[in-house]
Amino acid sequence: MTSTSQVDISSLYRRHVAMVRGCALRILGEPSAAEDVAQEVFIRFLQHRERSGNEQDTAAFLYRTCTNLALNRLRDARRRKGLQQAHLPDEEPRSPHSPEDGLALRKVLAEADPEQAQIAACYFIHGMEHEEIAGVLGLPRRTVGRRLEKFRAHAEHMLQGVRRKEAGHGG
Repeated sequence: MTSTSQVDISSLYRRHVAMVRGCALRILGEPSAAEDVAQEVFIRFLQHRERSGNEQDTAAFLYRTCTNLALNRLRDARRRKGLQQAHLPDEEPRSPHSPEDGLALRKVLAEADPEQAQIAACYFIHGMEHEEIAGVLGLPRRTVGRRLEKFRAHAEHMLQGVRRKEAGHGG
């Protein structure tokens, strides 16, 4: 039975590793950090695999865990380095936004309420719809919408402060 279990785990890893790495990379913007998060996600899955049900539940667990771990890394980096020293890669191949937009979004995510940040990452970074987010996170769709609106208000408030600082310092 051990060999079957190892085959199952290996197969699961091959099926999901690209999704997990991509999820982490879109949030973090740094391949080495994304790889570290992906490894941690699968370690956590192995520690909790008795709770996993079908393939859809497994994918949701991996996605949710990845998003949380990546957001935690952003917050930790913010605490260590400060917002002014945030690092972005030379390019963001999967992001439809400019590097400046990516940096601004990462700054806001790092300061946001963790639940709001998780929903915002799903919506803004991963391009998920409210219904999809609700399914992955196990929340009512209306809750997703309300938390996303709170995140938007927080982001707008934060970005207005940045704009005021830039205007006061001559751009």
